Amino acid sequence: MVRRSLLFIFSIVLATHGWAQTNEQDSVVSVRTLIPSILIDYGKILTIPSEIETKYEGGLELLFFEKFPLIVELGQATLSPEGAYSNGVYESEGFYYRIGAGYYSQFKPTNKIGISFRYAVSNFSESGRIFIDSPSGVQENFVQTIDRRDLTANWFEMVVYSDQKLSDLFSIGINIRLRVLQNYDEQTPLDVYAIPGYGRSFENTVPAANLFFKVSF
Repeated sequence: MVRRSLLFIFSIVLATHGWAQTNEQDSVVSVRTLIPSILIDYGKILTIPSEIETKYEGGLELLFFEKFPLIVELGQATLSPEGAYSNGVYESEGFYYRIGAGYYSQFKPTNKIGISFRYAVSNFSESGRIFIDSPSGVQENFVQTIDRRDLTANWFEMVVYSDQKLSDLFSIGINIRLRVLQNYDEQTPLDVYAIPGYGRSFENTVPAANLFFKVSF
């Protein structure tokens, strides 16, 4: 799984780098020193009606010399994954942020491609109730309540970026991510199940993608 994810992302990077090289222009163009942008993850807005998860995410990008981005992302998520526990209910809720830097290349007049590396932290809580009934009544019913606060987790991300310029002000694009879990607050007897911003705690690598709308000034 990990090898396939890495191979997929590196293939995209190599292919788009080749496109960038073949589309370079010899003419000298004016380069802006700094371009600030606001990013909104419109794909996560579509999760609002869902009973399984609700997510909001946005970010700020500072692009230096039209090639070197500094990126800060902030998000909030409420996760209620189906099947987290076979007999019970579960919810994980919290805030997360990512910060990173990378490199962009213009391979068409209206398209950029790039790669970046980011460090992420999530602060969250868990709540739920797990129950096992004894139909015969010989044993007592088992009930385990989950109420955990101030949990933290951190991870790294490699992100392949592509956008489509709609106008001088607006762009849309996609981030393809490979998340690698570094650490989280492990719990007993029932461990953390879902980490807002990352995913399931028992998966050390998580591939993901998100769609964004960008406003550049």
